[in-house]
Amino acid sequence: MPPLLLLSVTFALGILAAYISRAGSGWVLAAFITAIIMLATAAFFFFQGKRGSFVWLLSSFFCLGFTWMGIDKLPFPPSLEPFLGHYVQVEGVVEGLPTLYPNRMVLVLDTPVVTLEEDRWQGQGKLQVVYYLQKEEAAGKINEADAQLRASLLPGKRVSVDGLIALPPKAFSPGEFDYRAYLERQNIFAQLTAKKITPLGAGERGLSALFALLRLRIENAIHHSLPAEGALFLEGILLGFKGGMTPEDRSIYQRTGVMHLFTVSGLHLGFVFIALLAAANLLKLKRFPTFILVTAGLWGYAGLIDFNPPVTRSAVMATVGLAAYLWQQRPNALNSLALAAFVLLLIDPSVLFEPGFQLSFAATWGIIYLAVPLGRYVSFPLGLREAVTVPLAAQLAILPLAAFYFQQAAAMGMIANILVVPLAGLVVYLGLAGMVLALAVPGILNPFFLTAGAFFYPIRWLLELLSALPGAAFLVPPPPLWLCLLYYISMLVLGWVLREGFTINFPHFRYQSAAARRLFPALLLVISCTAMLFTGTVKKCQGELEVTFINVGQGDAILVQTPKGRTMLIDAGGSPLYSSSTFDPGSQLVVPALAKRGIRKLDLLVNSHPHEDHLGGIPAVLDYVKVERFVAPPVDHPTPLVLKVQQQLKDKKIKASNLTAGAIKLDPSVEISVLWPVRPLLSGSSSDANNNSLVLYLRYGKITFLFTGDLEREALSLLASLNQEGKYPGGIRATVLKVPHHGSASGICQEFAAAVRPQFAVISTGKNSFGHPDKRTIRFWQEQGAKVLRTDKAGDITFTTDGVTLSLQN
Repeated sequence: MPPLLLLSVTFALGILAAYISRAGSGWVLAAFITAIIMLATAAFFFFQGKRGSFVWLLSSFFCLGFTWMGIDKLPFPPSLEPFLGHYVQVEGVVEGLPTLYPNRMVLVLDTPVVTLEEDRWQGQGKLQVVYYLQKEEAAGKINEADAQLRASLLPGKRVSVDGLIALPPKAFSPGEFDYRAYLERQNIFAQLTAKKITPLGAGERGLSALFALLRLRIENAIHHSLPAEGALFLEGILLGFKGGMTPEDRSIYQRTGVMHLFTVSGLHLGFVFIALLAAANLLKLKRFPTFILVTAGLWGYAGLIDFNPPVTRSAVMATVGLAAYLWQQRPNALNSLALAAFVLLLIDPSVLFEPGFQLSFAATWGIIYLAVPLGRYVSFPLGLREAVTVPLAAQLAILPLAAFYFQQAAAMGMIANILVVPLAGLVVYLGLAGMVLALAVPGILNPFFLTAGAFFYPIRWLLELLSALPGAAFLVPPPPLWLCLLYYISMLVLGWVLREGFTINFPHFRYQSAAARRLFPALLLVISCTAMLFTGTVKKCQGELEVTFINVGQGDAILVQTPKGRTMLIDAGGSPLYSSSTFDPGSQLVVPALAKRGIRKLDLLVNSHPHEDHLGGIPAVLDYVKVERFVAPPVDHPTPLVLKVQQQLKDKKIKASNLTAGAIKLDPSVEISVLWPVRPLLSGSSSDANNNSLVLYLRYGKITFLFTGDLEREALSLLASLNQEGKYPGGIRATVLKVPHHGSASGICQEFAAAVRPQFAVISTGKNSFGHPDKRTIRFWQEQGAKVLRTDKAGDITFTTDGVTLSLQN
């Protein structure tokens, strides 16, 4: 194994150890002193000609990695706490070009000074600023005032910001992306929701500002030359911008395994590298000018992408490989990969924990280590063979990481990449020509961008066709650490067998090398690990009912798993109809929650009523999960979302029906009743859609659950009256109540509460402008003797019962 690779891996392990242990300054100092002693010992052994010098060197690199992470990591400043939750004024320096999303602009301020009346805070660390854009413009566009503001916020610019300062949102549920921890790794301690941003002074004009200016000019030229959807597509391919991607497009790209096309990485830099070499050959440049032209072009392009980890890794490897080729040295791809990793970790050790870094390096390692040996066993013509082995090697290398971070596997990934990557190459080449023209002659209708953007339509059509095929993508549960390690050990063994194995046929016998004799065990190990990745290793205990209130923000999503393994999902969250956010709780929260539990099939999907915050995530669930049956109340509400869901149900031939009061057959051991609505449906109320929500009553042994949708006072009162009249023989008393309408005050009804008398009252809510949950509602249920639980405070809330006892996890 190359020495540089071992040193880089050991350095990374030291960073990992420091992060896990959260070592204080004392441990960091001790690690630094130990590293110096070990380096001196390694040097002594080396110059004395003794063995063991490299072992001492490896140990010192581990301690150096530990030290480097400890130095880079800043603790949260306690003196900032009194400012949190207040409107403050902040002055600071813009760190990078603000990132644009459909409804907001996000930037980072370095060296911030926070002022609250007479109090002032100044210290190390950074703040993230979120500025919400005006909403009247069309999707994909930004109004003139906001565009000018963004153009003025170049790196190095000093600005003043007025807004509300608070801690970033944190993860509550197991496996949920922890945004607060992500920002803390970048030494960003707080988030400022800005009301006003005022540039101050001229600011510094360094390389970062120059690259930002060039990028702005390219972005403007793209949007000037193309309609919104084509412009966003081309920005994604050329500049790695995914902020304006719709949930539908994101789902298609993920299901077909081509999402990497929208993260500028080695593939894109490879196209740039080939174009620059062709230009050098056309100009008949000699060795040194060729090196200058190509490396300047590569690093200039990396600067436009703000030197993200995948593009920086590729630029380092390309620079080293080009130098070795031009000066006729034998290149070592693994050493180049290790050098790139080491450089990135020196710049920012916390990048080790970012999915982009891990996926980029894993895919590149797979291509280097597995692609050529696999090619020996693939009898395809040159070119086609590489088109198969390169994506196959990359897919094999990232499989555990993709399962861990995204909980899905793209079965059509290889075919999609073979078909689409050549087209993406044409887009990149046309885009590069367009970038040169845009920088040279701004403000014109760019023919290269116009042609490149036109490829959006055939590429999307092809990918949409592939993603709609049965089995195009399927959910996989996140694998445990031991399984990931075992999988990569199996990959190492398989690579060694493929590289070193050979067979020689003699007249009377056949000789096989030691590696060749281990081909079958190696394949068996790889297949076994892959099977465990796809099927999962943890199974739910039989004989128990599990009910999980999934934290989807302002909405409902409730998963029921019965003792016999049957599954029911009630609602799937969703964003408000008026919101311009591309966040989709269905694909980003509910589907991963199902995947984490190994659920690929739902026996019953229930929509309590057709409002966006209950129905909005259901299209994603229908895309990723096999659904046997769909039920909803008989409410006429023909919105575009409802029509979309109805079309999906028809296309997938899913049995759908409207329910009123009656029984649902799911599991013989669990009694499920529909209590509401009853015919005739309630009409003329404050909200007929809310008041005709499906109300489900679930009983398992002595434990009962009542799910009330968004019922309001009118319907709750009628439900309580029906109970008093004996309509429900067993009554409606519930151990666990899903509080109606996200804790709205309209859900307070004394008669209903007296009939239910819950031990636990669960409020499914998130950030909203409605004031949910109302303080009066919380106090009301506490006065009824219930323990109030909130998904916005506790995350996912899971109840498990054997029918006699009830346990709570949150």
